[in-house]
Amino acid sequence: MKIKQQLNIFILLVVLIPLIAFATIPINRQLASGFGIASDKLIFIALLFTGSLELVCILFTLHISNTITKSISFLQYATKKLVDGEITQSLERRTRKRGNNEITELIVNLDKMRLALQEDDERRKRFIMGMSHDLRTPVAVIKGYLEAIEDGIVSEPEDINKSINIILTKTNQLEVMINSLINFVKLETKNWKNNLILQPVLPVLEEFAESCVNSGAIFNRIVKTELNINPETKVFLNRELAMRALENLYSNAQRYTKEKAVITVKANESDDKIEVTVQDTGIGINQKDIQFIFDIFYRASNSRTEPGHGIGLSVVKNIVDTHGWKIDVKSQLGVGTAFTITIPKTYSKEAVPRH
Repeated sequence: MKIKQQLNIFILLVVLIPLIAFATIPINRQLASGFGIASDKLIFIALLFTGSLELVCILFTLHISNTITKSISFLQYATKKLVDGEITQSLERRTRKRGNNEITELIVNLDKMRLALQEDDERRKRFIMGMSHDLRTPVAVIKGYLEAIEDGIVSEPEDINKSINIILTKTNQLEVMINSLINFVKLETKNWKNNLILQPVLPVLEEFAESCVNSGAIFNRIVKTELNINPETKVFLNRELAMRALENLYSNAQRYTKEKAVITVKANESDDKIEVTVQDTGIGINQKDIQFIFDIFYRASNSRTEPGHGIGLSVVKNIVDTHGWKIDVKSQLGVGTAFTITIPKTYSKEAVPRH
């Protein structure tokens, strides 16, 4: 029962019990004369019983008041901990369940907020660690070769040219990484939802499928496409962002498959949703890595030998979330990976979640 309801009941009883007791005094006198009992004695017993009930109600009211005071003090302490950045310890103070009320629900919601803050803090730390590591590597190589040239360790013209080519390669790699980071930050900060336009989804998927087929022909992959989408079906989307997300998924599939491998792009439509799947027959993803693959800079243990910076799937997840879509992944080592984007068939822009 809610605290407000409990307080209302007990306060009402505190008020009503004395009124009922005094109102029943004439009745008690009649009962006393009817049973041959002294009226004063019966009235005393009734008043004693009434006073006991009154005392119980007052004690329960004080107990509830004390509980509220302690809970508010605990909430004050808990919120101060959050303000001070202490987000690793649970806010739940009870070891056994005593029922739900406004205070317990507030504590539960506050703890959920703490967990969300903790997750964001861990993501930020992983972001900083990944960024510092991935940016430090090409910078260290560039610095090493420049120092070698400056100190005369590399002096032959041919060796100098090789060193310059390596420096140029690492500089280009650094530029790509910085541009990817800039694009990622733009996705994090810009309100892309203002650019979601209701439009047919089939032309976007057809353009994507065609680009996959062309890329597969160049990089010697067998690309199969299957688009079972009604030409009249429309969804709110940003065409540029949607294409970027899909192309990132295909790029991953191509990167982690060998020549002559099969990559399947398919889209199916049901009454309430559209599912777009990019499936490959590549190396697959270890199950312990799947929960982290959408974190920026995270690279699965079996993909570290491949080129890449661990940003692509973070961009995909960000775009999917921006549109109010969902993305799922199924993978098996040595068999392949399938990414599926689920697009709700909604015609209301308000249905897109606000962040």
